[in-house]
Amino acid sequence: MTKPNVILFFTDQQRFDTTGVHGNPMGLTPHFDRLARAGTHFANAFTVQPVCGPARSALQTSKYPTETGCWCNGRPLPGDAVTMAQCFKQGGYDTGYIGKWHLAGAEPVPAHQRGGHGFWRGANLLEFVSDAYDTVLFDEDGQECRLPGYRVDAMTDEAIRYLTDPPHNPFFLTMSFLEPHHQNSVDAYPAPDGWDAACPPVWTRRIWHHWAALHINSSKVITAWSNGWTMRWAG
Repeated sequence: MTKPNVILFFTDQQRFDTTGVHGNPMGLTPHFDRLARAGTHFANAFTVQPVCGPARSALQTSKYPTETGCWCNGRPLPGDAVTMAQCFKQGGYDTGYIGKWHLAGAEPVPAHQRGGHGFWRGANLLEFVSDAYDTVLFDEDGQECRLPGYRVDAMTDEAIRYLTDPPHNPFFLTMSFLEPHHQNSVDAYPAPDGWDAACPPVWTRRIWHHWAALHINSSKVITAWSNGWTMRWAG
């Protein structure tokens, strides 16, 4: 039987209710919604750890972050960890990775910290080495690759280039988008050109409304933690 090719799409800091299939009325995710309606849709899904690196380690290894040692951000995936890419390789697949990794201890990501992926257009901390219209990834040799266009589009175009000249074996390709994670350098969520007017900051207004209702003054600090929320009160 012919082995199917597999593409894994992975987004960062995306809540379930940002998608149309889960009730968001803004029409932002038509292709995602179509995939969900046409394929197998898990109405309930849960992460074993809401922080970025630990959640990624669980996805890659199927183990709790306390087992892999990646229980917080900044802890590289152990060299002896068995990953999805390694399992696919054992099954005769070529493997590729495009996008944010966040499971290494250096930038560019050393070959031994890439989880067994072969084709590589990745960055450990994509939000720090690139911007919305300045996409920077690194190749298998650790050389910088600058891609044109809005970051999600640029990475998608890179995947299309991979697919137009696919390997001889079946492939397992991971697309790890940064969006809708915020852009750290400006602490904002830059939309593609022309989309700002179509996407008014309703969530920002809603947050301020709740702050006012709770009588939280400016000396209070609420901080967003990667892939989850935590509150820290100061003053």
